[in-house]
Amino acid sequence: MLLSSTVNPAEIINQLFPNLWVFIAHIIATIILLILLSKWVYNPFRKAMRARRQKIQEMITDAADKQTKATIKEKTALEMLTTAKVDASSIISEARAEAEAKKHNLLDETKKEIVHLNEQARKELAKEKEQYQDDIRKAIINTAFDAAQHLLEKEINKEKHQKIIEDFIDNLN
Repeated sequence: MLLSSTVNPAEIINQLFPNLWVFIAHIIATIILLILLSKWVYNPFRKAMRARRQKIQEMITDAADKQTKATIKEKTALEMLTTAKVDASSIISEARAEAEAKKHNLLDETKKEIVHLNEQARKELAKEKEQYQDDIRKAIINTAFDAAQHLLEKEINKEKHQKIIEDFIDNLN
């Protein structure tokens, strides 16, 4: 109310559009400016933005491909790790079995060696026993022969006398 009473609408229009030709020149200048800005700034900016968008899209695609490859390699690595663990476990089991078999073989060989040494010792003992018995027999024969020779005080055929003594000793056993 206050505004309508103080300002005339024709003055407002005159203040907004002071001169029609100046207004048209402003419009044309603005259009030319928009065309030039569009040609020199906006279109290169749009091209740059498209190129940038395309490059970002390529980078995203590349990153996705690399992520996929990394995931595949990770799965492969996990499979290889699992396989390696299974192989290692198998190798350890085989090594333990082989060591156990070698242990049993060594124990068996040692037992056989002990039995062999015992047999050999028994044979040597038997042989020595036989040798000592033979030595004792000869000593007894010689002693008996000497004693008989002293008792009879005559010449005795040594071979006959030895035969008689050996028969006597054999009958004692």
